[in-house]
Amino acid sequence: MADLNVKISNLKLKNPVMTASGTFGYGLEFQDFVPLNQIGGIIVKGTTLNPRQGNDYPRMVETPKGMLNCVGLQNKGVDYFVEHIYPEVSKIDTNIIVNVSGNSPDTYAEAAERLNGLEHVPAIELNISCPNVKEGGMSFGVTCSGAASVVREVRKRYNKTLIVKLSPNVTDIASIARTCEAEGADAVSLINTLMGMSIDIEKRAHRLSIRTGGLSGPAVKPVAVRMVYDVATQ
Repeated sequence: MADLNVKISNLKLKNPVMTASGTFGYGLEFQDFVPLNQIGGIIVKGTTLNPRQGNDYPRMVETPKGMLNCVGLQNKGVDYFVEHIYPEVSKIDTNIIVNVSGNSPDTYAEAAERLNGLEHVPAIELNISCPNVKEGGMSFGVTCSGAASVVREVRKRYNKTLIVKLSPNVTDIASIARTCEAEGADAVSLINTLMGMSIDIEKRAHRLSIRTGGLSGPAVKPVAVRMVYDVATQ
């Protein structure tokens, strides 16, 4: 049988199959449909320092070969994860990786620090596509300086495998990836969703509550492949 083991820094995967954050909940929701122990890693839904209610409805809409969403990182916060979710997901015989989001370098770092001591969470995926409140809502991941500010603070307080999830809504993703590496990232995750919009032509109105959302699905694959190539070769 072929050896499918993969290693990312100190993170060892039994195979390269991993779930995408936001598509698989905490994994537990799918245990009746998928043999979770056979997956290389489960990246759980976005987790923030404090609870978030998310955006108003409607916040999902289908598009040709894809889906737009503006869920808004709805979750009950990192402490809830540690106290209630972790005891259950830690029983799954695979790597549990927590997607961490925030609105400032310090909130990212504080959430990461609270996960650092969890034995069965060997890595985090840092979502730097979140809005930087001090910069008028611009995502941290769209500039080298913004990405560096988050990765640098998290690395000071988190000593396990650090994967940084990059935004595709940039002009030069390779430069941002190199910046993350220089600040201590062990790997990058490509890509987060592409910004998009859907209009109801009958009502002459946008279909999502906050007008725009993130596009995922088969439609984004060519963009993702190109960005993986750019980062790997530059």
